[in-house]
Amino acid sequence: MFKFRARNIFLILFCLNFFLLQNIYTQDAIDPNQDTDVDLAIRKVLVWKGEITGIYDRKTQLKIMIHRNQSIPYSLPDRNSLKKEILSQQWTVYQKKTKKELAVFYPRDLIWEKNLKQSKENAYTVAIWGELVATDQKSLSLIISGSYIAKYKEEKSFIEPNEYFLKNKKSLPKKIKHSKDRKEMLLVDRGIFLYGQGTDSTEASFNSEFFQPNLGNLIEIAPFYMDKYEVTNEEYNLYLKETNSKPPAHWENGIIPEGKESHPVNFLSYKEVQGYANWSGKRIPTELEWEKAARGAGVEIYQNRDETLSYYIQTISYPFGNEFDAKLCNTFESGINSTVSVYEIPTSSASPYGIIGMCGNVAEWTNSFYTAYSNQPFTLKGYGKVYKVIRGGSYLENSQNARVFHRSYGGNPNLLEDRRAGFRLITDYKP
Repeated sequence: MFKFRARNIFLILFCLNFFLLQNIYTQDAIDPNQDTDVDLAIRKVLVWKGEITGIYDRKTQLKIMIHRNQSIPYSLPDRNSLKKEILSQQWTVYQKKTKKELAVFYPRDLIWEKNLKQSKENAYTVAIWGELVATDQKSLSLIISGSYIAKYKEEKSFIEPNEYFLKNKKSLPKKIKHSKDRKEMLLVDRGIFLYGQGTDSTEASFNSEFFQPNLGNLIEIAPFYMDKYEVTNEEYNLYLKETNSKPPAHWENGIIPEGKESHPVNFLSYKEVQGYANWSGKRIPTELEWEKAARGAGVEIYQNRDETLSYYIQTISYPFGNEFDAKLCNTFESGINSTVSVYEIPTSSASPYGIIGMCGNVAEWTNSFYTAYSNQPFTLKGYGKVYKVIRGGSYLENSQNARVFHRSYGGNPNLLEDRRAGFRLITDYKP
């Protein structure tokens, strides 16, 4: 690489036309130098473009004249936002005619040469200092003869399947308060879902079609609302009083453990959870409804120009991302060795739908029988007939068991006596 260092660079003048996309199909929103024949699922759209008009020695100053597109009814970013954007990354310098990469510019600092807010003109100037690193001496000369830098953003170039019909329907409220137990519930919207994992075939969560998603093996899940928090001891106690039901076996004298009113109720059998669900008028989620609520859809579908579909896998291992964090997930690694209040769990631990506590604290019952996924070699006596799937891990288990796709089970010796987990419920969307 040929370095045109700080002491050898003087003044670069270039004009920056600031295009803010309003419609990806309008002519002035697409880079005229872009190869429009290469257009699959994602289109690169020009946000702004700065033309370099000169290079001189001794100083490292670049000057950018930013113009606003008058047809777009909103203003340029504020000073701080644009400064942060410019200084936060390196910028590739392209030749105008060929779009060949000529150099990389590393900004160091900048100043504004007119007041952004007081300027009556549709442009303002910013002077930038930094370092220009060219591929060779010839490239440096080409920069002088005509080059530019630009920022692009990616946009979908089509309407996703069913999106046309969905957008014409009345949007669903994002949260509701249930009329019976008064718990806040959040929307998990309708759509396809990629479940399990595709790397470890020895685990019951293995999905042999994970890396080859298509409309034939993805699951379509209807919209539903899920409890934002796990059902607490206090909430479960209200159900016991109203139904004259037996308290959990570990409650001494039938009383909530002191100081744990807002902790999630734990060590319940499936039948006990079912009793609360019947009383509240809600239901226990299926394991795939639970998993979608914890990790999101996991895949996006795009239609290409030739009308084929492309599938982009975007799965996560924990509700908050791929990296485990003991501060966001109360497992054995957290060292607490007990449940915590559902309201003390950080909001940053939330799932893509805003649901809290789907990682650790207490495991949660689902209403799905523990059955094998397609082509799953794992077997268990009573598979699909005796045991119910349990999800989410707990403070007693390690982080591996708290992954959003991990499958455990309960019901040994039976669903009435195995007090294995806590729970949260869902209610179906009723148009």
